[in-house]
Amino acid sequence: MKQHQKSLNRPSDKMEVEKMTSHYNPIKLKRVYDKKEKSDGIRLLADRLWPRGIKKSELQYDDWIKELSPSNSLRKQWHNSELSYKQFSKRYSDELESQQKEMECIVQLANKETITLISAVKELENSHLPILKDHILDKLEEISPEETRERSSPVCYDNFQ
Repeated sequence: MKQHQKSLNRPSDKMEVEKMTSHYNPIKLKRVYDKKEKSDGIRLLADRLWPRGIKKSELQYDDWIKELSPSNSLRKQWHNSELSYKQFSKRYSDELESQQKEMECIVQLANKETITLISAVKELENSHLPILKDHILDKLEEISPEETRERSSPVCYDNFQ
């Protein structure tokens, strides 16, 4: 019985599972202090300020998308506990809507390969990253099937090479 179960077409290791699921979830979240992995794909620093204690030459990242990070005033309100997470989320989502050009580049990139949003925040799930990830995923759902197989436009793609 055990040998029969082994012959089923199941992924045999973690890498195989990641390959199968990366199409469905092309966006990962990580702290800047976490080790870079091959499966990260394109690493985008999604903080308004440069992370403390890290030299620019030491951080392994492909681009810094500070224009898609919360504005300074919103970031300060959130850090000073002046806003609930719901209020922060709404205001940050509104800010993201005003950054259509930058968002389009990231969405095109995420449509082609895995991206990892990296940040210095201590609690990834209680930060701006899940909001940004959801926003990108929502925009990805709006892409027509014809657009899903094409390479990103040269203007957007060249920024990440």
